[in-house]
Amino acid sequence: MERPSWAPVVFSGAVPREFSDLLAITILLTATTQAIVAQSLTFTVVGSEWILLLLVPVTCALASLSNSARREREELALFAYGGSPRQISARYAIRGCLIAAFGTFPLFLGFLASGLPYSTEVIIVTVLVFVGGLSYAASAVRRIHSTNFVGHYKG
Repeated sequence: MERPSWAPVVFSGAVPREFSDLLAITILLTATTQAIVAQSLTFTVVGSEWILLLLVPVTCALASLSNSARREREELALFAYGGSPRQISARYAIRGCLIAAFGTFPLFLGFLASGLPYSTEVIIVTVLVFVGGLSYAASAVRRIHSTNFVGHYKG
């Protein structure tokens, strides 16, 4: 039997569509908007967006942990379809990056509107997006490599 292409496995569930994902985006949008407003009202040397480095990974990790039983069945189906653990992990990493990108979009717009050179700001947003993706994918990697997952697949 020929293995399917990697694209359906990776991109089939990359778009955030569950309630927990939408809730995570809402939390990040609220925190990012508050960081922009706080930055414009205060005159501090250190920007308030650094708190997002703590908030983004925690919010993305909590969003990925909800509905674990349903996600495990979905991962088993993808694995039975021919998807590799790396492809399933990439799927969740892309979803986490999208959640973090949607959630930090006001921060990116604030950087563009400021008119200042934004090399540091682009690095901050890029780091936030990748950290969000990695923290979202961490629970999927743990689920896929668990003995419980292997037991369900063999059974």
